[in-house]
Amino acid sequence: MSPNVKGVLHALSVLGTFMTTFALLYLVQKYTIGLLFSLNKIEFYGLPIHILIYTSTSLYIMKKFIKISSPYKDDF
Repeated sequence: MSPNVKGVLHALSVLGTFMTTFALLYLVQKYTIGLLFSLNKIEFYGLPIHILIYTSTSLYIMKKFIKISSPYKDDF
């Protein structure tokens, strides 16, 4: 495979892993913490506050505890 194809595969692998992990963390928070404490109903200036909380905590958890890698990382 050419280096360009491997670079594209690396980018798609990292992006897909990031999106899947982020979605999983976000949904776990939304349907556990959000339902327990009714955070899904609170709004702040018309913006649902759960979007801000779940997004920031998901990104923090991913940054602190999860290492995203790709099988194509060293190939290009």
